[in-house]
Amino acid sequence: MTTLSGPVSRLRIQAAVALLLVAALLAAALASFAAARSDLDQLANVSEPRAAAAADLHRALADLDAQHANSLVVGYASVTPADGSEPVLVDDGVLAALTAQADRRDVARDLTQLAGSAGAAGGSPGGSAAAGAAVQALIDGLGTYDSFSGTEEFSTASQDDPVVGRPPALALDYYGQAEGLFQQSLLPQAQALLGDADGKVAADRAAAAGDGRRGALLLGVLGLLALALLLWWQVDLFRRHRRILNPALLAATAAVLAVALVGGLALLSAASHVDDAVHQGYTPFSTVAQAQVVAADAEAAQSRWLVDDAYRPSLQATFSGLTAELRQLTTGAAGSPGVARTQREYLASDGRLRELAGAGQLDQASVQLTGVTRGQVAFSYYDLGQQLDQLSASSSARFDAGVAAAGDDLTGWTVIPWALLGAALLLVLAGVRPRLAEFA
Repeated sequence: MTTLSGPVSRLRIQAAVALLLVAALLAAALASFAAARSDLDQLANVSEPRAAAAADLHRALADLDAQHANSLVVGYASVTPADGSEPVLVDDGVLAALTAQADRRDVARDLTQLAGSAGAAGGSPGGSAAAGAAVQALIDGLGTYDSFSGTEEFSTASQDDPVVGRPPALALDYYGQAEGLFQQSLLPQAQALLGDADGKVAADRAAAAGDGRRGALLLGVLGLLALALLLWWQVDLFRRHRRILNPALLAATAAVLAVALVGGLALLSAASHVDDAVHQGYTPFSTVAQAQVVAADAEAAQSRWLVDDAYRPSLQATFSGLTAELRQLTTGAAGSPGVARTQREYLASDGRLRELAGAGQLDQASVQLTGVTRGQVAFSYYDLGQQLDQLSASSSARFDAGVAAAGDDLTGWTVIPWALLGAALLLVLAGVRPRLAEFA
């Protein structure tokens, strides 16, 4: 009768422990890579697109408000021609109206995307309901804003022979109501949506990077245990059975080493690429989006400054603060030589605007504000916006490249653990079987 300490029992225990460790490594590899793929999918296909939509909504709303401010600067020249001909039309407001329509379409598209992704972003029934309610509240507020701004534009456009830069009091009143609603309700709501979306991107990045590193650690620990056992088993077989090498166990050892080492490195690489995607891609994109909002707010302050004499000092201070914030935002990764150049040109065009207005040349100041030739405010604002758009696109491309690299790191690891460690399980059985047969 064979005792527990006999060779057969010893071989069976060694085989059982080896099978258990290899099976545990297989389960850990499958679970770790499944979690990594799920985390990456959540970040790339849910959280980041929702955050991008929230950022674009914030930008579009700010530019929409700026265009409504620009619509106040419409009309004919304030000086009647000496020859008695018809007054000169300085600005017809068409550019502001077309741009506002484009912004409104962007707002509608972004709200649709945010409403559609509210369930996936909420994480729970309560979170989904809160996300959906936030979008609905913004939609409701926009209805009131559109009513105010529409009345302002109608009041401005329905004048007989309007004088440029001198909108009727009713138009200023309704613009003030629309601006108040924008600053006190719509803008904070959009900022709250963006803040929640930013927080979700940060949380998903942390989850993806953390799960990847924990998975690599788990594979390393289990792999070392399995390797230690298999190598010790080889030595034990040599000492007790005079077998120099067991080819099957040697192949099983190689399979375990491959999964533990290469799989661990793949998880670490994916975690690193996720970090890079967010830190080098999404974070600069978010900063550029904020800069676009600040630039639009500055543009609105310029238009309001020209037409509203009573508030010029406070609007001048607002504009100065916004341009200082814009300079601060567009440094480092969120800046470029092109942005720096267009900011200087934008400020130079603003200086010319205030010089003309200060000299009482309202017609020329209105042209300076709304003109689309180089050196005029509208052109400089557009040029700055184009540079910021290019920065935004390059940041988005870096995020996409990081996510794609992380996906490449994880490619194939649905099958590889099954193939290698499944073979290792069979090889353990194949390696121990001849030794057991010696005692049959």
